[in-house]
Amino acid sequence: MDNGKYIRCRNCEAIHHVTAFDRSPIYQYSAGEVHEIPANDWRDFMALHAGHKLEPLTVTGNHYFAAGSAVDPMNASYIEVTDGNETLLLHRTRQKIAEPVRYTVVKGQLIEQGLSLEIQDKQIRKEMKLHFSWAPGKPLDDVKVDLFIALFREVVGALDPQTVSTSEYSYEDDTISYGQPDSSVIDVLMAKCSQHFLPSELELLRRFVDTHRDGCDVMALIKRRAVSVEQRAESCAIK
Repeated sequence: MDNGKYIRCRNCEAIHHVTAFDRSPIYQYSAGEVHEIPANDWRDFMALHAGHKLEPLTVTGNHYFAAGSAVDPMNASYIEVTDGNETLLLHRTRQKIAEPVRYTVVKGQLIEQGLSLEIQDKQIRKEMKLHFSWAPGKPLDDVKVDLFIALFREVVGALDPQTVSTSEYSYEDDTISYGQPDSSVIDVLMAKCSQHFLPSELELLRRFVDTHRDGCDVMALIKRRAVSVEQRAESCAIK
């Protein structure tokens, strides 16, 4: 997310995020030419708050992106930081892409509400119907595809999300990661399938599962992280 370094002014509750872009120049267009204007955001912040009580802050690792994506520069987020004694919650927002981000100290905390597991039912169905090669057998009909998905959902519903190892993270939603179902989970699934499918169909289903459970492929499990922001009082704006 970032380098985890912030500076807090205790006198006026201003916060500066220390980044590699502090010294990035400003470019202005004039008369068809591009003019480079030197900048140093860190130096400007330190000069503005000279004589004030300043303290370093570092991230704790807890964060929450309200709209999902961590890479969206316009996405509001909550970032937990600490000075070594006190833990603060920063609310980061931006009105326009050309404007700097704005930080607000929130008198609250992030509450982890646990993990849940989901299957990618729509993606599984699409892959089975449109892309997967069932040769030398015949493609499964809609009834059998729905049955397979229902059995998979039943198996996953009995799992403890904490026992599923993460195989990949989502670039679109910070609350989502993907977990690879291990061999024991697949064995349980195939055992259930054996009661409803022909031996030839079971071989094809096993091939489908084994070739689509890595990374974020369709048989990977969605691990959804539930987070809430518990606010205890009104926030104070940081300018």
